Amino acid sequence: MKQIVFLPVPEHLKEQLASEQGGFFINPDIPIPVEIHEDIEETGFENLSIETILSAMLRVIEEGQAEQEWIDYYCSFILYLRPDILTKLENILNDDQYKNAYNLVLEGKAEEALICIRGFIERYPDLWNGWFILGWALRLLGRWKDGEAALKKTMELDGINSDTRNELAICLMEQNDLQGARTELETALKEEPENIKIISNLGVLSLKKGEKEKAAGFFRTVLEIDKNDPVARKYLEGMGIGERG
Repeated sequence: MKQIVFLPVPEHLKEQLASEQGGFFINPDIPIPVEIHEDIEETGFENLSIETILSAMLRVIEEGQAEQEWIDYYCSFILYLRPDILTKLENILNDDQYKNAYNLVLEGKAEEALICIRGFIERYPDLWNGWFILGWALRLLGRWKDGEAALKKTMELDGINSDTRNELAICLMEQNDLQGARTELETALKEEPENIKIISNLGVLSLKKGEKEKAAGFFRTVLEIDKNDPVARKYLEGMGIGERG
């Protein structure tokens, strides 16, 4: 998941609110949250769009990543500019098809999950969340190409996070696009350096490339983070290598 940083209010935002929206008080003592990724680094923070800022504010609100005064301010900011957005999000999070599909995938019932999530996508085609669950379920069913397409759609709709990259990497790996899989996994690992799913998949990828020692290193790293991880233990035992070599 992309890192959140808090920055001083950009001048263009003050000007835009003053000229286009009018009336909303910008508190200069409360910073603006921003999700760090390559596009922002290239365009610069002074060119941030309102939608980009709102997206980061929503994430802070949902995850409780700031003190309450800031969260209250971000809620007011969002409600002022997009008065319908929180109601829409609440409806989505409580959507029966979405919740059922998510739970079914967790239970390994991918075929049933597909039925649920396709109905959700028909109603919310521009939300990345549904496409992610679709890709996840297709991956579990071994439908690698279809899963790849759904996960790339997820990323097109701003669902770019370590979970999406990890699922996409598995689909690419199974289609023998090992370089594409490595790119996704290494990018995901930069976002979440102790995510054992990503590290394990880098180990699997190394095995596919015939890099046995490198693979063992990844699996040992997993066990350093979680000594009871069954996946890493299984692979090391299958390779005839102990935790310390």
